[in-house]
Amino acid sequence: MKKIIVAVDSFKGSMTSSEAGNAIKNGIRDIHPDWNIEVYPVADGGEGTLEALTYHRSVTERTCTVTGPLGDHVEASYLWYERDSERIAVIEMAQAAGLPLVPIDKRNPLYTTTYGVGELIRDAIDQGCRKFIIGIGGSATNDAGIGMLQALGYHFYDRDGRDISFGAKELAKITDIGFEDVIRDLSSCRFQIACDVKNPFVGEQGCSRVYGHQKGATAIDVEKMDRSMAQFADLVERIAASGRKGIFPNGDRNTPGAGAAGGLGYAFLMFLDGVLRPGIDIVLDEIRLEEAIAQADLVITGEGRLDAQTLMGKTPAGVAGLAKKYGKPVIAAAGCFGEDVIQCRQSGLFYDCVAVNDILSEQERMHAMEKEKAINHLRMRMRKYFENFELFERSL
Repeated sequence: MKKIIVAVDSFKGSMTSSEAGNAIKNGIRDIHPDWNIEVYPVADGGEGTLEALTYHRSVTERTCTVTGPLGDHVEASYLWYERDSERIAVIEMAQAAGLPLVPIDKRNPLYTTTYGVGELIRDAIDQGCRKFIIGIGGSATNDAGIGMLQALGYHFYDRDGRDISFGAKELAKITDIGFEDVIRDLSSCRFQIACDVKNPFVGEQGCSRVYGHQKGATAIDVEKMDRSMAQFADLVERIAASGRKGIFPNGDRNTPGAGAAGGLGYAFLMFLDGVLRPGIDIVLDEIRLEEAIAQADLVITGEGRLDAQTLMGKTPAGVAGLAKKYGKPVIAAAGCFGEDVIQCRQSGLFYDCVAVNDILSEQERMHAMEKEKAINHLRMRMRKYFENFELFERSL
């Protein structure tokens, strides 16, 4: 009896990760009903990440009223689950500080805040969570995470010793940082930050210059924000170098990803000892896919479209990398191939690449299909492929 691990990303517009995985599983079982086939939903930190992290787990969803990016109240939700006697919170920053929460005519990162993100973290701590997985894509903010930190008890003082207000406009006013009211349990928390951007905190590739315009900043605003952030980094890194309690640096202004989400990455690195990791790495670790792959005979991964971009940190490359570590053959299944799919074939990661659309008309593509039709086509394609599995085995 064969043991096969199926770990495919969602086929965007057609199937979720689990739907695609089970279509593959059912196609194989049509031919080999006695094989042990395990499906693991996977994702790279974007769409489908929550499904991957919580598949076959008992999950609690909690909704809170928090401070939105404009300072008004919004409803935001997060999840938590238990693993190895730990309560793990999964939070999407965009729930409390995302760009869609701000009307187009009100978008201006000089005034938006991450305060609600800190409120979500604080609530999760009150629920007993001490381990956090936080996605920080899609922010409306450029406040260096000071709003989040304020909600957690940090003080940012101006020259008169008063707490500053919200938004990037306040960064230039900060002359000192207070740690006396930081919530006690924060030091026992661990933060993994799903972060796939590499921008530093400041400079030509920093968050202000690269992302400020799409959040509503003018060219003048961008320059002001970048200078203010550099000034803020000077203060934070000077305090860190002095050994003063309260900052636990896990990087600096030049750390790749420090500029993620308008500098929220920097706040996690410098104040919360957070670790910035590619989303796919966090997911694969949390679902313990490596342990399953080590015991498998064959691994099947894939996504809706297989092309050169697949090799650039996307889900199939992450799964195949684990399989290669244990010498396991990998088949990549896709809805369709890009013109540069040859790079996937030549990468050494995959034994074979299989597309559904090679048995469909040229007009049909997975993303245009109804869900049921897409599932059936994928199942049929895998059934056809594994009818000749004995030939596949002899070729290994």
